[in-house]
Amino acid sequence: MFPQLTISGAAYERGRAYGAAAAPLIRHSIASYARLFAARRGMDWAVSQAEALRFVPLLADVAPDLLEEMRGIADGAGYTLGEIIALNARTELLAGISPGSYHPDGPAARARNRLAGVPEHPPEPGEAEPPPVGVADDGECTTVAATGAATPEGSTLLAQTWDWQGDQRAACLLLRVRAPGEPEILTLTEAGMLAKCGLNGAGVAVALNLLRSRNDGRAVGMPVHVLLRKMLQGHHYATARACADLAPAGASSCITLASSRGDLVSLEITPGGVAEVHAEAGLLAHANHCVDPWAAAGECPLEPTSTTRERLGRAWELLRHGAGWLDVAAFQTILTDHEGAPRCICRHPDPRVPRLDRAESICALVMDLRAQVMHVAPGVPCMTPFAPVAL
Repeated sequence: MFPQLTISGAAYERGRAYGAAAAPLIRHSIASYARLFAARRGMDWAVSQAEALRFVPLLADVAPDLLEEMRGIADGAGYTLGEIIALNARTELLAGISPGSYHPDGPAARARNRLAGVPEHPPEPGEAEPPPVGVADDGECTTVAATGAATPEGSTLLAQTWDWQGDQRAACLLLRVRAPGEPEILTLTEAGMLAKCGLNGAGVAVALNLLRSRNDGRAVGMPVHVLLRKMLQGHHYATARACADLAPAGASSCITLASSRGDLVSLEITPGGVAEVHAEAGLLAHANHCVDPWAAAGECPLEPTSTTRERLGRAWELLRHGAGWLDVAAFQTILTDHEGAPRCICRHPDPRVPRLDRAESICALVMDLRAQVMHVAPGVPCMTPFAPVAL
């Protein structure tokens, strides 16, 4: 199971405790994203930090407490504020780039990182820099949810696979946050980041899927990992939903928002606004393309390697087939599905694909909002047992 960490108190104090306890894992996250920013954008880690600091005015306006928590994380782990913001804004700093693209200045940026002592993962045997031109493994997350009569007991379940570069599995942690005046939070996240998918003690939960639109990366906007944490601070579904309108997004994503009272919606968030995709008969699924016609009109064309339509279609097939009997075990089965492999929900790494383009299911989770339990498979889900983690 992933390491578990509980933080409490005021924003800076809980951040400092987070940073001190997770410093080695944060170092791993920095190695992952310094490499990625260099390869994709030609930015060394110093430039990445400068770009990240451009988000400070926005964060000070819409999430001052979380900005203070990031200051605490930085001080506790021995890094700069710019480094921690760069991790939390990694989606936005990578926005607007096609899958599998490599910047011509990438090798020079990585060389500058080495000279500066930036953490770095050891190369794989035979790994080339830059990698040979090939086909990117453009796999991403699959989200499924059910509520009301679609479940045996009228509960709400929200589940997803998280597909990303396999290196980052070693930086995952389960973070509990106990902040004064806020519901307790349990989130599966990457070390140094405020949140990813998770649930809270008020019965609110969020899941995440990447989207791509033509306006991504053009302006500083709300970092999605900060937004996820803001939503998880909400005492009610409506409070969490309102967070999506606090500031325009800098990059596109889909946040599926659910509550123990039966609220269920996928929010397709782009720099142009927020579109809502509602549940059908208590069922909802999402992958990595826009479903709402307005949002879809502005999205980037899907890459030939994209598996999103196959995964979404299969997810809906399994949800409809199980409607009325969708419990935790049924959702675990959906997340381990291999129909149409390798273009399937449960993703295995393809060693023939260069490391930066090689997607796999880092983990999978099923959140039971009534029981306030997150069932976590900390690896490729068909090969890793799910274990319950209570809030």
